[in-house]
Amino acid sequence: MKNTNLTISIIGGTDGLGKWFARYLKNKGFNVIVTGRDIEKGKNVEKELGVEFTNNNIEAAKKGDIVIVAVPINVTERVIKEVAPHVREGCLLMDITSIKEIPAKVMEENVKEGVTVIPTHPMFGPSTPSLLRQVVILTPSEKHKKSEWFKKVYNFLKKEGAKVIVIPPEKHDKIMGIVQGLTHFAFISLGATLKELNVDIKESRKFASPIYELMISIIGRIIGQNPYLYADIQMFNPRIKEIHETFINQCKEISEIVKNKDREGFVKIMKEAAKHFGNEAKRGAYYSDKAVFALTSEIEKLNKLIGKEVAVKNINSNAVHFGVLKDIEDDYLILNKNGKEQRFNILKVDVFAGNELNELKKKHLERRYIDIAVLFKKEVDEEVILNLLKKVFDIEIIDIYEGDKIEEGYKSITFRIYGYNKEELKNMEREFLNIIKNIGGKKRFK
Repeated sequence: MKNTNLTISIIGGTDGLGKWFARYLKNKGFNVIVTGRDIEKGKNVEKELGVEFTNNNIEAAKKGDIVIVAVPINVTERVIKEVAPHVREGCLLMDITSIKEIPAKVMEENVKEGVTVIPTHPMFGPSTPSLLRQVVILTPSEKHKKSEWFKKVYNFLKKEGAKVIVIPPEKHDKIMGIVQGLTHFAFISLGATLKELNVDIKESRKFASPIYELMISIIGRIIGQNPYLYADIQMFNPRIKEIHETFINQCKEISEIVKNKDREGFVKIMKEAAKHFGNEAKRGAYYSDKAVFALTSEIEKLNKLIGKEVAVKNINSNAVHFGVLKDIEDDYLILNKNGKEQRFNILKVDVFAGNELNELKKKHLERRYIDIAVLFKKEVDEEVILNLLKKVFDIEIIDIYEGDKIEEGYKSITFRIYGYNKEELKNMEREFLNIIKNIGGKKRFK
């Protein structure tokens, strides 16, 4: 696809995944038009991303070589019926909702002859940095799978590093009914159960096993998302009813077995489920062990850094803060930054020390330096001395001098030591001179 020659209209491109694609595709050189109901928000997005905004879906559809419907699931069918008849012959119509049977059918029924339809499901959210290693599911009919547009879209996604899966929309919805529908249903039910039991979640963590910690974290992640999106995933997938009924029946059966203290019946259900999982049961154990290890090892790593200088980088904003790690309290680390304390949620930051800290300081802080001249005997190899000092300091030699005012048999070597503030440089000078003294050198100027 020649990006500069194509216009992509994103219906509902001022928020969420629609806005993500607007930014991503604009950065790839496409001409991008976005629509939205909120004119003020649309104008802000237009300015922020450098795209064109209109609140007229039909006009946007007429202009687009590619038209992407990126509205909430509950209005997708209505919006497709609104815009599909206005997509030009020879152009492409897509949607990016998480159900596929209904959008696929409505797009096929409402486009002109000669318009290609590719129902699409990106399996990621708007916080994802790029398409690299992300799963994107395409569900075109056999007719549209043979089109030039399909080849272009498929090749573009592969070039961007995405993992592309091509399946019929019916199969997609059946799989997503499990992957999303059952998963969300189960964990939202668990969250609602804990609420009904009036469980103090923070208090319960004090007694938690690692698996309980993982479960609480997953529940928190899901119930903290947009509830309308999750409601639509449950209510608009035609396969959900059967999945819910099966799940609820299994819950009732297991509950009855427990009520009757039928130990062998309970064991039988677990064994049969494990047999169905096969090797995936062992994989699940290994995978969860790794997740548990990651949680505990991160805390151990942070505990070892208490009292040391670190860099704290916000995962979402990429803002970097430097200071001394003072303590860890619950999910927060406390950073002493120039005498002031700052608290950061451990789950929202990355912490760097050692060489990674030094690289971040070079990138984000203004470098300062101090020059110190020292005397060594002439036969001393200054490169050996420099390599030794580089293990401790960010340092270089800027001058070597022999002659007037230099003690007989000695040479003057001037070192430049880099740091980031006066106090740090003062401490470095003290440490530097102590090392120099212990390896046979002495300060030139008193």
